[in-house]
Amino acid sequence: MENDKIDKIKDYYKERLTIVGLNDSQGVNTTSTFFRKGLLEYLSSKLTTVELEPLVINAFSPFMNKTEHIDYFLKANLSLEEIKLSRTYGVVAALEKVMSNHHLPKVLSKAGYLYKVCAIPKKGDASIYLTSSLEEAKEPIVIYSSGVNNLMREVGSNPFAISKDYQDKDKRPNYNYAVEKVNDFSTLNKVIDGIDKNFYNLLSINDGSDIYALGSYTPLSLRSEEMKIFQDLILEYNERLSSLCKSYQITYINTQEIGYMYNKSKANFHINTKGQRALADAILEAIYDNKFSKDKKEFTFCKKFETTDNGPLDVIDNLLIDKYNLCDKRMFLDGYEDLRNEEIIDEHTREIGVFRKVLRKTK
Repeated sequence: MENDKIDKIKDYYKERLTIVGLNDSQGVNTTSTFFRKGLLEYLSSKLTTVELEPLVINAFSPFMNKTEHIDYFLKANLSLEEIKLSRTYGVVAALEKVMSNHHLPKVLSKAGYLYKVCAIPKKGDASIYLTSSLEEAKEPIVIYSSGVNNLMREVGSNPFAISKDYQDKDKRPNYNYAVEKVNDFSTLNKVIDGIDKNFYNLLSINDGSDIYALGSYTPLSLRSEEMKIFQDLILEYNERLSSLCKSYQITYINTQEIGYMYNKSKANFHINTKGQRALADAILEAIYDNKFSKDKKEFTFCKKFETTDNGPLDVIDNLLIDKYNLCDKRMFLDGYEDLRNEEIIDEHTREIGVFRKVLRKTK
């Protein structure tokens, strides 16, 4: 992106800018190392000057990355310290699951604590609150990337596993279950409803927020002919997301070209480091267009958002409700659907464990 455009953006925000990232791991650099910069780091560094140091609240996470997590974080008004701790503990929880799946010693997941170098709580973080910061900010920038992990959970697979599921479709029920879920119109409806609720809540907090919603790209592992049903699902997801963005006057970011260019590995469905930079540049272009090139209509969203201000305790309570609701479904399920339900219950158990650690650390 041209320097003169970046300079105009910097001058527009002058001495005050709040940037919030929510909440998918698409904003985390996971390809070669967690320790390289990700989307938000590149974006904020481009907008930092001697006079302007953006307040950055990075809630992108490889684990706490579902649409409902955004609602819980906003309602609880989590502090930046609590968010950073949840990111680190979330990496450990995600690695524990990987170790379990591959029958490796659970102790190896402790390597996830190294991630804290990317999310070290600093002095003052405990007094910076997510929802309060959004509410008080003038035209905060919200980089929204959520919904894809909900979609993968609903269909019971992910781009990394689906090729293996396809190869074993005559031996195991995974692939056929995923296809059945893809063909069920209520699957995508449920995911879009979650995104809709996020948008509603964010604009209820501050209708002056500039939200940039990232679409999904097709990872390399899904680009073969036998994966076409999942390619079509991504296309439909993007169409539905783009339409929803228009209804809220939110900026939709098409990431398909970036995904094709910077996702070359079947073993990883995230873009690489160059892709993170390219995505940051695409968002900067959208910010410039939003502020200087478009005739932006006045948008007023007169809703009131109530917080509990109970921090991690409130997140735990909401996750427990989710878990108990799934437990109540057990008597109505059987076969592979019952197994999937149990897997999601286990997922919620690990999420609760993350926030119990956060609570103990911040007491």
